[in-house]
Amino acid sequence: YIPEKKLAIEFDGLYWHSIQLGTFKNYHLNKTLACEKQGIQLIHIFENEWKLKQDIVKSRLKNLLGIYDKTIYARKCQIKEVDSKISKEFQLTNHIQGAVNSKVSLGLYFEDELVSLMTFGKCRFDKKHEWELLRFCNKLEYHIPGSASKLLKHFERNYNPKSLVSYADRRWSQGKVYEKLGFTFSHASAPNYWYWKTMVLESRIKYQKHKLKNLLEKFDPNKTEVENMQDNGYKQIYDCGNLVYEKIYKSII
Repeated sequence: YIPEKKLAIEFDGLYWHSIQLGTFKNYHLNKTLACEKQGIQLIHIFENEWKLKQDIVKSRLKNLLGIYDKTIYARKCQIKEVDSKISKEFQLTNHIQGAVNSKVSLGLYFEDELVSLMTFGKCRFDKKHEWELLRFCNKLEYHIPGSASKLLKHFERNYNPKSLVSYADRRWSQGKVYEKLGFTFSHASAPNYWYWKTMVLESRIKYQKHKLKNLLEKFDPNKTEVENMQDNGYKQIYDCGNLVYEKIYKSII
């Protein structure tokens, strides 16, 4: 706990924080909410993130503490469309959640170097909005004031969106960047569970019961999704859910 920053950091080992070891759906969320009541932001670092993405974790923590290795102002950068291969590589290197496919990838370039990226695409979970802001990240160790605003305004001018939705991971974010960008808070989604067997967390969507027959070595149609996953050595861990933000530009008929 860092009192002067009102920031707390918790390391969550996957084994000990799985529901099979006695935790429950709101286990991590309840801690986050208890801290928020005291004006404290609690960061939950999952074990796989520390082991597999330590550079990204350190960079994000430094950003939260206001420690920057290099500052570049967005007004000194140029905006360019980024091809899918470069976009994916940048996301994998700089975003804690990795890469996701998108229709539009916009990058800020400083002296021909990609230093910030924002991507947009079809809504993955919410069909009432036209677009989803999928990813936003700066290059590790960089502080780029105005980057999110500049990229979003470029998207708005060139793609004329009717509506936009995005999600802030409550393990890492309180959604402040969305408020600065003019989004409106919609609601908080319930915690979501992830499956793991090694150090890789996998989405429950991948392992819906109707898909398991073709994915698992052992499958019993008379058992539930969770029972089948447990029979194959998988455990579950819950996150803290998301803060959902939206931006409406014109009426949707």
